[in-house]
Amino acid sequence: MTFAETITVEALERDPYPIYAELRHRAPVAFVPAVNLWFVTRWKDVETVAKSPDIFSAVVGTSPVERSFGKPTILTTDGETHKQLRQGVDPKYRPRTVASYAGDLVRSIAGPYLDEIAERGSAELMADYFEPVSTLSLARSLGLANIDMPTLRRWFYGLTQGAINFENDPKRQEIADAVSAEVGTAVQPTLERLAREPDESALSHMLHDGMPAGSTRPIDFLMPSIKVILLGGMQEPGHGAGSILAGLLTHPEQLRQVLDDPETFVPRAVDEGLRWVAPIGTQTRQTTRAVEIGGVTIPAGAPVAALVSSASRDESRFSDPDRFDINRDEGNHAAFGFGHHFCSGRFFAREQMCLAVRLLLERFPGLKLVLGKEPVFRGWEFRAPATLHVAFGVD
Repeated sequence: MTFAETITVEALERDPYPIYAELRHRAPVAFVPAVNLWFVTRWKDVETVAKSPDIFSAVVGTSPVERSFGKPTILTTDGETHKQLRQGVDPKYRPRTVASYAGDLVRSIAGPYLDEIAERGSAELMADYFEPVSTLSLARSLGLANIDMPTLRRWFYGLTQGAINFENDPKRQEIADAVSAEVGTAVQPTLERLAREPDESALSHMLHDGMPAGSTRPIDFLMPSIKVILLGGMQEPGHGAGSILAGLLTHPEQLRQVLDDPETFVPRAVDEGLRWVAPIGTQTRQTTRAVEIGGVTIPAGAPVAALVSSASRDESRFSDPDRFDINRDEGNHAAFGFGHHFCSGRFFAREQMCLAVRLLLERFPGLKLVLGKEPVFRGWEFRAPATLHVAFGVD
């Protein structure tokens, strides 16, 4: 039995990084039966997979994303269909556009949550701060003004069950299917209104941008991608921020650097945190023909996971890659992916994380982990601290 054949879903959920390190050393491209995917683990090979759509297509025959959300989705298309979807999504999340609204939006959402946790003197920051700020920021940028935070957070966890269901667990699928249907029902009226009355929201751009006057993209065409954007856009900033803060709180000397010079070191901490723990672990593809990569041949029609999380800890690119270090200067991480499927919301997500972390530390410079409740990370496709218990001491 090969090492790849011994890998289990539970082991990946618990901590995929030692598994990825072993694969990079022994079998950098290997089929993992537990999740029915070929794992590609080294930076150069991950980049090749993501940037070669003629060989590694985003159109995947057995995608858990399509099974859960429908199709086409922005993640599982190439060519003209993907271009049409990106043409609608990109305008709201370009750097200059993000700079014009993200600061005020995130501050207005973060402030009341910071006030609430200040009254208690302690918090579980994933549920009490990072996830609420992330879910509400994304929803408001989309144009979903009337969906409350508990509903958005429940949607996120329900949609997650489908997106990571590579093993096709029927219980997970049942949860995802129910939430996916609920999301469609809830979002439909907003889309119908925006089709008649466009505004500057992301959903409005998705309907109207690049279309002939008087016409819009069909709602059924957009809905699967809206579900994908809801999931990824709610997940990545909140969970990324949690991992970043966990890294800082377990490295007090680096936390002091951030507190002393947030302008310089908050962005560095964000980028290093995304490298250290990628909130979203894979870009999934399917081979269009048999192809040799990493010393092995992947057959035609095979599902492939380009592991951006593993690439960001590749020893050939990063020294001591398992160490959280905001002072490293070794190039970009892979957390936002490669190629024409790079994360369309990466500027918005990064700005959210910078603001959420900075506002928290400015308000509570004496932040400390609660002893006995140290953060425990979970997940391989989506990874973050399950909880982040902190107390707000005096610095």
